[in-house]
Amino acid sequence: MLVDDYGHHPREVDMVIQAIRAGWPDRRLVMLYQPHRYSRTRDLYEDFVRVLSQVDTLILLDVYSAGETVIPGAEGRTLAGSIRQRGEVDPLFVEHKSELPVLLANVLRPDDILITQGAGDVGGISLSLAQAQLAMNEVVL
Repeated sequence: MLVDDYGHHPREVDMVIQAIRAGWPDRRLVMLYQPHRYSRTRDLYEDFVRVLSQVDTLILLDVYSAGETVIPGAEGRTLAGSIRQRGEVDPLFVEHKSELPVLLANVLRPDDILITQGAGDVGGISLSLAQAQLAMNEVVL
């Protein structure tokens, strides 16, 4: 199952995780998350660490800047390190989105729920994934 959600604040992300856990408690939850804005990541850093640690597998992209300049300590790689230190999930940091097809093919299992989460361009990734899945399922007579 593929779910795409625009939520990019820790409370919104938490609500999505809790809703999916309630609806499909026995399914593995894989989240592809793209932080939105360096300032938001910095200001809500500990909340992001706590919330993103709730998924079974976390694939973390770098911050979608939305025009902001990089804020040291608020980058995706740093966030991944803090989540890893917490010890509940070992995030996979993806520096280049071109790596995603191979990574997802190696990570995803048949009954997984994949959530693409964030307000940046991560939504386009979910559209590409859905289109690829439809193309694979087409039957030629």
